[in-house]
Amino acid sequence: RRSVYIFVRRNSRYPMLQAFDMPDTHESCGRRDTTITAPQALSLLNGKVSLDWAQSFAGRVIRESGRELRAEIDRAYLLAYARRPDPSERDTAMTFLDRQQSIVAKRQAEGKKLALPVSAPVDMDEARGAALVDFCHMLLNSNEFVLNR
Repeated sequence: RRSVYIFVRRNSRYPMLQAFDMPDTHESCGRRDTTITAPQALSLLNGKVSLDWAQSFAGRVIRESGRELRAEIDRAYLLAYARRPDPSERDTAMTFLDRQQSIVAKRQAEGKKLALPVSAPVDMDEARGAALVDFCHMLLNSNEFVLNR
């Protein structure tokens, strides 16, 4: 589903899609087998492309919602799933962001590099921004909404 709008050159395979059994671009492919493998999940969780998506996504959430936590959570759900979170999801998200911010703050104190939102406001707390990137990364990689709806 995620590959429908990706521009692909015939002589150059898109690296991330190789884990997803991308068909040969020199031949037509009438039907593809469905596979689920560990490298697929790992490429979405650990790949540079998915982290870049999460950073851009978090930047957009901040730009479009301001810096109020509830508004950010609502906007992220709207952008990711085309719906608002239910009260339980909102509470879970707020708990996650609170805990993740403290984890990220510890990493920051140790001098580790943080994944920050694209175009984040200059005066934004970096630990909060990095926690939002982690939250957006989770939303992009979560299938929970498919299972619960």
